[in-house]
Amino acid sequence: MFKSRGARSLALGAVGVSVVAATAGVAVAVADNVRAPYAQAGATVEPDGKIRSSKGVEGVKRLAAGEYCVTFGDSDISPGRVLPSVSSLSRGKIVSYSWSTASTCDAAKRQARVWTTDAEGKASDAWFSIVIH
Repeated sequence: MFKSRGARSLALGAVGVSVVAATAGVAVAVADNVRAPYAQAGATVEPDGKIRSSKGVEGVKRLAAGEYCVTFGDSDISPGRVLPSVSSLSRGKIVSYSWSTASTCDAAKRQARVWTTDAEGKASDAWFSIVIH
């Protein structure tokens, strides 16, 4: 089918990327028993702070509109030791995180602060996911 070695390599690489992309969301797609062997912790969070699915997350507290505190169960989860990533699951929303030392959300207590905003930067509740690699 593919006459050149380069075309075969390109086709096989594209298939591999497609398989990875298709299965990447499985870690947070299961409601009760999340299986995510390559993630230390993670959660899918609703706009009110309710956890939809999780692994290694003790809780999420909604502090104010668009502001959340995520508490992790593992004491090894701390700034400088993990690779966190956050994603907005709501259209037109922007999400960011920080390891905070504020009294309401403390990195020393295995907590990360997550902010969600609308496109203009105004605090706005939104669905989001957080994954600790």
